[in-house]
Amino acid sequence: MKKIFNYIFNDIKKNYKFYLILLFILLFFNIKLDYYIYSPGGLVDLTNRIKVDNSYESKGTFNLTYVMARDGTIPNILLSYIIPSWDLVSLDKMRIDDESEKEIVERDKIYLKETSYDAIIAAFNEAKISYNIDSVDVLVTHISKEANTDLKVGDSIKSINGIEITSFEDLKNEISKYKENDRLDIKIIRNNKEKECYSVLYKEAEQVYIGITLSELKSITTNPKVEYVFKDNESGSSRGLLCALDIFNKITEYDLTKGLKISGTGVIYEDGRVGKIDGVKYKLKGAVNKKANVFIVPSENYEEALKEKEKNNYKIELIKADNLHNVIESLKELK
Repeated sequence: MKKIFNYIFNDIKKNYKFYLILLFILLFFNIKLDYYIYSPGGLVDLTNRIKVDNSYESKGTFNLTYVMARDGTIPNILLSYIIPSWDLVSLDKMRIDDESEKEIVERDKIYLKETSYDAIIAAFNEAKISYNIDSVDVLVTHISKEANTDLKVGDSIKSINGIEITSFEDLKNEISKYKENDRLDIKIIRNNKEKECYSVLYKEAEQVYIGITLSELKSITTNPKVEYVFKDNESGSSRGLLCALDIFNKITEYDLTKGLKISGTGVIYEDGRVGKIDGVKYKLKGAVNKKANVFIVPSENYEEALKEKEKNNYKIELIKADNLHNVIESLKELK
């Protein structure tokens, strides 16, 4: 060991300049700063990403749009000042309070599942086909800085002080029975294991809170059966609208695509409402680059999309999305 140590020591002493340069290069290319670099993405064809038993055939396609996000390494940050379509975005803009990057990723994965199953419900409601909600998981998506709790993002809440929790309303009603500084014993599932946690209630605006944000993940049985094919790096809620449209198109006889390449973005709620999203200009540019015929955009993002289209003279049809029904009707009117 002494001989090995002396050899290494002498080698470093003799070649220290080389090792310093090597260390600098490694740090330069691998250190991540608190930024992302956003640029136009592309399209994800939903034809084989959503499987529906005995589905109707389509001549065209529904396509998700996405934003290309690169890590905030020093080379990428420098390139963002040179390449016009690369924008430097602080991670703080994605944070709620002081949550970690890991919590942001976990939250977005929950949102992906939530909007995906809301898309099934919205599509089946629009098609007037029955389904069954078998169970609901209440998951923690954010913990506020005011909270006094050992809950974590991703925890599935099962009971509070022995009372079963199967929905957000259950949790809200149970908390209303207690007062400020009361301690709650909370049974959760974390990493597939049951665990006991706690929370001490605090008061704000005459109401008591745990200090958490929640999502409801539903287990649904449908006929025909719907199955998603996700990738590990996918997350976020902005795919919901296009998923709902693709499912609706596969469970109903009329082909909404009419042989077109239809793209778009938007959050979907189970009642069919469409919510706004971020990154419209990147998604629209990506759709144009991939020769999409149509771009569907939430009504709250429509003016931004229209401005980008006119400024860049994009040859693409824009459809404003207030709700799933109005988008379907707009697609039926396309020629």
